[in-house]
Amino acid sequence: MNKKMTWSSLALILCMVLFAAGCSNAANTKGGASNTTPGSTTPATGEPSSEEVDNYENGLPRNEKVTLKIGLLESGYGREWFDYAVKLFTEKYPNVTFDITASPKIGDLVSTKAAAGNDEDMFDLFYSDTWTEYVNANKLEPVTDIFEMSPDDAPGQKLNDLIVPGFNDPEKYYKDNAWIFPIANYIGGMFFDQKLFDENGWNKSPKTYDEFIQLCETIMSQGIDPIVYAGLYNYAQFAFDTKIFEIADENENKQFRNDFEYFNGPQNTSPENIEVYKRLYDMGKKGYISKKSVGMNHTQSQMLVLQHKAAMVPSGDWIENEMKESAPDDFQWGYMAVPFTNNPNGPIYMNNGLSYSFEIWAAKPELNKKWAKQFLLSLMSNEVQQELVEKGGALPLRKDYLDVPTRADNMKPLQKSIATYMKENQVVLELKNRKIELTHPDYAASLKVIVDNMALVLTGQEQPEPILQDAEKLLQNAVKNDKEAQNKE
Repeated sequence: MNKKMTWSSLALILCMVLFAAGCSNAANTKGGASNTTPGSTTPATGEPSSEEVDNYENGLPRNEKVTLKIGLLESGYGREWFDYAVKLFTEKYPNVTFDITASPKIGDLVSTKAAAGNDEDMFDLFYSDTWTEYVNANKLEPVTDIFEMSPDDAPGQKLNDLIVPGFNDPEKYYKDNAWIFPIANYIGGMFFDQKLFDENGWNKSPKTYDEFIQLCETIMSQGIDPIVYAGLYNYAQFAFDTKIFEIADENENKQFRNDFEYFNGPQNTSPENIEVYKRLYDMGKKGYISKKSVGMNHTQSQMLVLQHKAAMVPSGDWIENEMKESAPDDFQWGYMAVPFTNNPNGPIYMNNGLSYSFEIWAAKPELNKKWAKQFLLSLMSNEVQQELVEKGGALPLRKDYLDVPTRADNMKPLQKSIATYMKENQVVLELKNRKIELTHPDYAASLKVIVDNMALVLTGQEQPEPILQDAEKLLQNAVKNDKEAQNKE
């Protein structure tokens, strides 16, 4: 299954709204809507039956009290949006209450509770980044059916058709089901000060790799480091780790995606991957990627851009919210993806993924799981999405979010910059999903080789091939052992 996702339709909507004139007096963004949902039983005539009186329109009982235990990740999005969503839901369904535990390290607490094996103590709904482990242990509830339901503000329309393409099944390819419910996605790429670029006449939207290199040369000639990044955490991945697909497209390698998805053949040492790292090494040798990157964390590197000591920094779109306390008043974040193709009409692959999601614990009462799914569905209402966009700085996941133009007026500068970029360029949102999972420890070890050594490669101090070869040996051993284990099963 092809998991390339274009945002052309959403980008067009975004930008038509952003640049339309005289539309700020549109309809109220938080107006009421029908509460019809799948499974509702509204009779054509006559009085409702006793069963209908005792049930909500979603078919769930009014008179049975339910408490949903929530493991909430406190992240850069904050929790104001979530508290608002809970308030709306409990006003509509007063028999449902919430027991919320919030922490920036909620994943650790989830892991502890899972290891303890006490299903009653476990959260009903939670955030976790180790969800495949729970799927393999039959501990997660599939959430595929939620995408067939209708949000309250879109009666008769399935969420599957309303959500931004690709986010109805961001991880669906694992054991033929969706296991995590998307709440917010991120866009990765290169971030910069729009005012600085405008003052210097720098190209804010290079169409080809050569144009991007020329931009770096122009910036460096003015005594500013073109790029700095968090070498400690390999934040360069947010700008460059999808470039293999651009090179494969340009080489007309139609087998590349299938080989990537199934770990067939070389991965770290594929011609496409080697070409990416050769270019990055060359950029480092020429001084386009600052040697200060080695040993830097994300906030340190981003501060250099705020101080105009560097022009661009790879990160995710949370950067505006993350750095808001440090940014000067006149600083305005902008966005570009880095083209690795020299075809000005070729697709540019943007790094993309889930930055927030929820899972449902399978060993919970059926009624709890049904209410958990109704609550997740409610998070996709445009009213809640608006809270998440405006208060948390996330991008909306509803395609029809900007049908009300006043929502665009309240978007942050960086959100508007991303929308503009997607309108002006042919882009592909790339999740880099695999169709099989490697569990052998050598797989994690191969990733560590990359993270631990890439800062020296990207700053032009170490040749990439020996490091990629070391990582490939570990990866191939993991592939071999995992496939042997799968065959035994």
